[in-house]
Amino acid sequence: MGQTRPLPEHEQLLDAVHIASPGDPLGLTLASVDQRSRQSMAQQALRWTYVLRSRQRWLRDAKVRDQHQADAAETLRILGLGPAELQALGEADTLVVRVPYTHEAICWEGRIFPWEYVLAAATREQRRAAADGPKPLTVIRELQVQHEVEGAWQPVPRAAVVFPAWKDFRVLFVNALPTELGERWTVDAELKNLAAALPPDVPAPRVLNYPSLEELTAELSARPPHLLHVAGMDSHQGLRELGMLIGKTALVEAPDSDAADAPSRVQLIDDLLADSRRVLDGLLLRGGNGYPRLVHAQALAQAMAGAVGKTPPYLTTLNVWNSAARLAPMLIAEGATRAALGFQDAFEDSLAEYAITQLLRQLFATGFDLPAAFATVWEEVRALPESVDATGVTLWLDGPVFVDPATRTAHEARRAMAAAERKPTSSEVRCAIEPFPELNYAVLHNAQPLFRRFVLSCDAPEQAEPVDVEVSVHMGAEEARYERRVVMQFERENLTKDIHVPLTADVARGVHEAINTSLQVRVRQGSKVLYHDSHRLRLLPVDQWRDNRRDGQWLPSFVLPRDPAVVGAVSQSQRYNRVLRDDPTAGFEGYQCVPDSAVTPGARIDEELLLGVDRQVEAIWATLLHDWQLGYINPPPSYSKQLDSQRLRMPSTVLADRAGTCIDLALLFAACLELVDIYPVVFLLEGHALPGWWRHPSFREEYMQMTGNYSGAVQADASGSSAANAQAVPWHAGRASWDEVRGLILDRKLVPIETVRLTEHCGFVEAIEAGVEALGDRADYDSMLDIITARQRQITPLPLLRDER
Repeated sequence: MGQTRPLPEHEQLLDAVHIASPGDPLGLTLASVDQRSRQSMAQQALRWTYVLRSRQRWLRDAKVRDQHQADAAETLRILGLGPAELQALGEADTLVVRVPYTHEAICWEGRIFPWEYVLAAATREQRRAAADGPKPLTVIRELQVQHEVEGAWQPVPRAAVVFPAWKDFRVLFVNALPTELGERWTVDAELKNLAAALPPDVPAPRVLNYPSLEELTAELSARPPHLLHVAGMDSHQGLRELGMLIGKTALVEAPDSDAADAPSRVQLIDDLLADSRRVLDGLLLRGGNGYPRLVHAQALAQAMAGAVGKTPPYLTTLNVWNSAARLAPMLIAEGATRAALGFQDAFEDSLAEYAITQLLRQLFATGFDLPAAFATVWEEVRALPESVDATGVTLWLDGPVFVDPATRTAHEARRAMAAAERKPTSSEVRCAIEPFPELNYAVLHNAQPLFRRFVLSCDAPEQAEPVDVEVSVHMGAEEARYERRVVMQFERENLTKDIHVPLTADVARGVHEAINTSLQVRVRQGSKVLYHDSHRLRLLPVDQWRDNRRDGQWLPSFVLPRDPAVVGAVSQSQRYNRVLRDDPTAGFEGYQCVPDSAVTPGARIDEELLLGVDRQVEAIWATLLHDWQLGYINPPPSYSKQLDSQRLRMPSTVLADRAGTCIDLALLFAACLELVDIYPVVFLLEGHALPGWWRHPSFREEYMQMTGNYSGAVQADASGSSAANAQAVPWHAGRASWDEVRGLILDRKLVPIETVRLTEHCGFVEAIEAGVEALGDRADYDSMLDIITARQRQITPLPLLRDER
């Protein structure tokens, strides 16, 4: 009998996560074989998932970044890689994380682990010091799907990919954006860019707009695409946006569990969001009764795999948030696609579209050598000015990346053919411009964008003439303008965050009701007008705040420590401060009552010293309670169609009216704390708000640096994660931060206080107890805003004066 030929290294069965490189296609084995080592990997996966999704806190701090680099190397050591192995990884320009798959519940920690960042950070110093210059790193993931054959596990065989002539090539564009969100969001520009990336001989993409699962599978079965693109929102973002837009009556069809055949029922989105274990990674498709339907990752993958059969797409690109950990690998695991590209959490929309369209261009240009195309695009994306934070893009493949010579030869032949057919690049500049229809004044005050996107692109930027951009906002007799000449240095110039037209203080104080105005945009290249249009713009009153993902973060601008009423309140509080601290000379010295000698790294600060800070806060409470005699009142009318909009009262107005809402009182108290240099925070709950304070600056610094162990701050398993909502700005921590914030409160480092109790004539301690209780339920928690961090990022108080009328 003949001997069985041993399998090549890259085709051997995996029993754990491996890190492969061009010189080691099997890869280094990580400690994930037994239950104990898998638990270790799971803890590290949860910890790094939370740290990276909160990266806006520490991204600008060089010392903290260096510490996280050291922590990344330590993490790999815990997982079984010693100095020699780490040195070998640092010498490779491409690393492949090879993850075995037998069932969704097995080795899920290897799929959700943010390998791209941890591997890059752990080897960054070595790569920077390379003899031939900095060595960039590309990380690709391989899912080795396994099945049982005659009692033994084997890799599922994958047939070779065969492509038709370009004229028979099929591309499907799926718009997974619920109809209800169509007024706020659009994927039209994304579709246009995707179509432009295809060779001329390839037919235009077929488009499915917000299909039901049945319509999607019918299309896949009738015309299996070679390329599939999904645009819109994932389940986490979509549910949150629907809840804010429609309100508490918003309904969704959702499964009762993560089982593929679990029954679904229509329920309130608020009820679903209250249980983080039931908001599964997936998409929102149209339900049978017209409501959005949450289809979780595995159910979607199984349905799509059944539809495409033996002809799955070569590549599926998922331009939706939170798609890298489960959506992408599940599509491969079930046989619904050969490769999938997704994003680990939030990612700048226009940059994501650019990365995907460039990937398609490179894919056709390289004869469908997907790893090479991805490496090229990743290098281009890293070179862009706005890509500092772009480690969240993930490419999954269903087979080994480092393939045999015959496959490489085939790719080379395709590449040569593609190069011969390539058309000359054009120096024409294209415009992708989408203004916001409505603006909160706080956005303009803080020099934030007027546009959802404002992107110029050109295939040959070195040949392009300069482009002149003119933007103007008209309001009565006044006009605010922005002008700039843009020299194209990259294929893509993103001006979205650069264009701002701050209004004058006089105008700000004059806007007492919403104003309809116009926004004019003109883009010229020499004598050629590339874009010219006038857009309607609704400018909200200066005191109107919107509690949504974009505008909610500007609430610190409504904390007004220089309001005359705040200054007066602190002055009145002096007598209470002296009595409470039993010191006739006591003043409001903030944290100076805790001497530097009392602060030792790793040690607790004496509780009696921290009480000196608390008593200053209590003095302010006493003034507002006894001297101001406040009552509760509903918010003023906002005359806005949006349910997330509220008019806010300034402290002087609260004092004059002797009344305020929960958020008015929270902002008043936070302003008083800021004035005496005690660092305030504002907690946002469902339909409620309350303030709090850091008992010492070192507690806040620990929070910002995130150098602790955060594995307990995330609830995750094979189907979903409580850390799905990333922190968009350094000062605003979202729903995912509840465990961390709750821990800080229980550890007596952060103190909440229920300021509505001012209207009920309650004592200081009772108000604190009420604040702790209010933050005791994850379901009610929305976010926390750190006011001092906002100030450090130049988010300043609005130029408001009380309207004497």
